[in-house]
Amino acid sequence: MASPVAVLLLLLAFSYIVYQLFLHPLAQIPGPRLAAFTNLWKVYHIYSTQLHEVLLELHKVHGPVIRIGPNDVHNLFGTQDDDLHALRRRQLAHGFSQKSIVAMEDILDERLTVLCDRITMFAETGQPFDLKDCISRYVLDILGEAAFSCSFNAQIPGAGEFEQVPKAINGHVLMGSIIGELPFQSLNKRLLAGSPFKWMREIVSNRILLRNTCAECVQARLDGGSNKDRKDLLQSLIKAKDPETGASLTTIDINTEAFAMLVAGSHTTAGTLGLFFAHSLRDPQIMARLVSELESKLDPLDQSTGRQTHAITGLEDSLPYLMACVRENFRMTPVFTMPLWPRVTASEGLAVGNTVIPSNTNVSASNFFQHHDASVWGADHAKFDPDRWLDGRTEGLSAALIPFSIGHRMCIGRNLAMTNILKTISTLLTRFEITMMKDAKKESVRFGSYGIGELQGTLMCTARFRNI
Repeated sequence: MASPVAVLLLLLAFSYIVYQLFLHPLAQIPGPRLAAFTNLWKVYHIYSTQLHEVLLELHKVHGPVIRIGPNDVHNLFGTQDDDLHALRRRQLAHGFSQKSIVAMEDILDERLTVLCDRITMFAETGQPFDLKDCISRYVLDILGEAAFSCSFNAQIPGAGEFEQVPKAINGHVLMGSIIGELPFQSLNKRLLAGSPFKWMREIVSNRILLRNTCAECVQARLDGGSNKDRKDLLQSLIKAKDPETGASLTTIDINTEAFAMLVAGSHTTAGTLGLFFAHSLRDPQIMARLVSELESKLDPLDQSTGRQTHAITGLEDSLPYLMACVRENFRMTPVFTMPLWPRVTASEGLAVGNTVIPSNTNVSASNFFQHHDASVWGADHAKFDPDRWLDGRTEGLSAALIPFSIGHRMCIGRNLAMTNILKTISTLLTRFEITMMKDAKKESVRFGSYGIGELQGTLMCTARFRNI
């Protein structure tokens, strides 16, 4: 016979589910039934890397507003404003300005040259290689140098003491995405650390390794190491001041921001570049037009004089077809896919079309949905077509492309990301003829995301030299 306590718990659970499904203020908003009383359905789709696709399909069925949690709805993209964000942006703005990024270009060139040397080795031997992996290691090296003045040596597998950093970053993104959907977040972190599953324990231990590595690099600079006058992002953090109050960052603040730079900057830029090549290498016509524009608009590279990479100045303005391809890549597969929480609705609620969202509701948004809204981009929104940015079809739609967010919430690292993206593409395509392996071409671009997306699987290619 069931105990009174068990019966009471069952009745409470049943009552909660009935209330959430039929009596809650969000009950009239469509969405998965399971989402009405738990976020576990969302956790499942985050772990499967396909939450962005699930949300897109739900919007196709139910319209612009859907319920995705007990007190959460998903809508178009929005912004959130708070005093701390405004303060950090004022303190860090100078360090991420285009002028500051150009001052760091020697650091970028040094690591880009290492990437070219790796691909040179593959071109000389004819050996197939994973371009996605090469790019991921290159971007990680850049963030290590720029954010910490620390040589991760990620482009030399097995050669550095930071071999676990890429794995730790991926684990941190997964951990943050899942725990963010569950209650009692501090307790969940402790439960993960003591989990019977090895992969869960590794996520926590690798995150601790990553955090400690970042803290050690920051402390070494603060202690007056040899790189104390180097112009990089870490030095910008150390010198950062609020122009309104003169307030500087504390050591904890510097650690936190540097950690965020490494995680967000490396994963997003590497993901964007991997997806760019996955899209463009599949189409010989796109690749031919890209190379033709690069060769006609840019000065030739010359290894004999030491000019091995293209300078960033002028690339964005002088290469319209490359920029069309980059924009289309941003639109098709924006790497930051996690729903963003713009605000909690006010006491009067919020009207979206014919739907009234009640007060005190978490309203989130997704740029993936925004970028695949057929009413905005047309029925061919799922096709990679750079010409849509050149033939007038996207006239007036630039504000609908939001890979870096918009307004005062725009990603502060946009200049660094675009510098990396444009320098890498222009340099690799003018130095090498890169060809995707036939088996890889047979597959469609598989895009998956734990909240920060990337190409799923490998990107196996071969390379030959171009005349430079």
